[in-house]
Amino acid sequence: MAFQGYSSSDQLLHRQGERMFGGVGLGSTRRLSLFFATLCVVDLFGVFPIVALPKSIISCGLYGIPLVLFVITLQIYTAVVLGRCWTIAEKLDPSIVAKNRYPYAAIAEFTYGRRMSVFVTVLLDLTVFGGGIPNLLVAAQNLQLLGARVSEGRFEISFCYWLLIIGLFLCPIMWLGSPKNMRTLASVSVVVCSSVAILTWISIGEDRSGSFTPFKDIALGLPPFVQLLKAYGIIAFQFDIHPMLLTIQVDMQHKRQIGKAVLYGILITCSLSVVTTFLTAYRYGMDATNNVLQILPRSWSLYMTILLVTLQLCLSSAVGNSALFQHIEDLLGASRDFTIKRCIIRSTLVWLGVLIAEILPRFDLVMGIIGGTLTGPLIFILPPLFYQRMLELEKIYSQELKRSYSTDSSQISEDQFEDSDIETISGSRRSWYGSIGSQGSALSVAKIRDGVKKCMDVLAIRCRQLCHFMYSDCILAGSVIVFGIAATLASTYYNMFDVRETQLWFSCLSAWRR
Repeated sequence: MAFQGYSSSDQLLHRQGERMFGGVGLGSTRRLSLFFATLCVVDLFGVFPIVALPKSIISCGLYGIPLVLFVITLQIYTAVVLGRCWTIAEKLDPSIVAKNRYPYAAIAEFTYGRRMSVFVTVLLDLTVFGGGIPNLLVAAQNLQLLGARVSEGRFEISFCYWLLIIGLFLCPIMWLGSPKNMRTLASVSVVVCSSVAILTWISIGEDRSGSFTPFKDIALGLPPFVQLLKAYGIIAFQFDIHPMLLTIQVDMQHKRQIGKAVLYGILITCSLSVVTTFLTAYRYGMDATNNVLQILPRSWSLYMTILLVTLQLCLSSAVGNSALFQHIEDLLGASRDFTIKRCIIRSTLVWLGVLIAEILPRFDLVMGIIGGTLTGPLIFILPPLFYQRMLELEKIYSQELKRSYSTDSSQISEDQFEDSDIETISGSRRSWYGSIGSQGSALSVAKIRDGVKKCMDVLAIRCRQLCHFMYSDCILAGSVIVFGIAATLASTYYNMFDVRETQLWFSCLSAWRR
């Protein structure tokens, strides 16, 4: 990642900036290491890429592979630049750490003002809240599936009732604090994800129900554009950690390592998802269901998988909803300590999610709406936009500090510097000033040498300017923003028609009325 190291002069400027603008202590609370931050990232991805992503990729045929790689690559890039934004913001204004309960909104306000902060806050809260609804639906439907498979259809409780039971189970877990208080939960969640993947592979391998055709009916040509949009929304939803990313970063011991945590977390999750997708495509082809577990035969491994998936979704909700809970508590003036008010607020939000899940029972449609419409700006538009603005502010900040440092240094008498010091400083800065020959032919050789060095210095300057231009990500950031706008508009347009054409309004509430 960028900004990992500073030169001695940069360190001096940074210390001077802290004296000018003040510093904020971070306290003595325990911070997340790179290892636990990676576990939190894997926990945020959860089991959806393992049990709910294969169908979307298979539906796109061979084009599903580059689609996944493209979207994930862009998400890694925007996650890294979003983490850099916070690092730069702490450098420019150390007092921003006081806003670590809502870091994404703090960056928005730092770069584009209060109105942008309000917009980001609303979008963030809607995304985080909506993202918990598929967790509830999949967990409830899995429990319904478990009862039906174990009893061979004789005992089957509707997922509508399981939603209520899960809501009761989730409330105490949601009362926990921020990610730094959830090391155990994150560790257990990662173990559960790995176990789910392995048990799913075993269940697919043990399926002996009749003959099958490898990669049945999987198309090799370009799939319909609508299918690509739907897959894009689901992929964006399942690999979106941006709402929670900065909350993890501000709790890290070394904040500059957030990029490594994101990369390691994605590699772990993608490895599990790739194997599951390949085995599902080979065994079931286009017959695969949106939830892979629904097509698996009865077996002990399936029963264990269903229980573990349900457990992981509950644990993931505790970490994933932390940013939303913290913001609502601040708005309502709740204490940051464990209080009854915190329990009431978080329980209310949990039950509101349960109510919406009772009304909207299709988790794949909810994923598409949230992933395609709400997370697009948070993933592909806002992070590059904030990063470019932050680089401009950093440049202005550095220029002001250097000007102030030069003014202070000019008051020092020149006779305090010795010739050896001047030579050392010149050498460390790799100055291109050559020595002048004293006489005869040595003078012409020195001139030639100086001319060559000047040409090399000009070339080096141009190379540095080119590298700085590429480093500023101007071209890449602009391309990502354009893609984000186009994908968000297209996906939103598709979701509107998909909602109208789908039997969406079958809900638990309507079933209960009958």
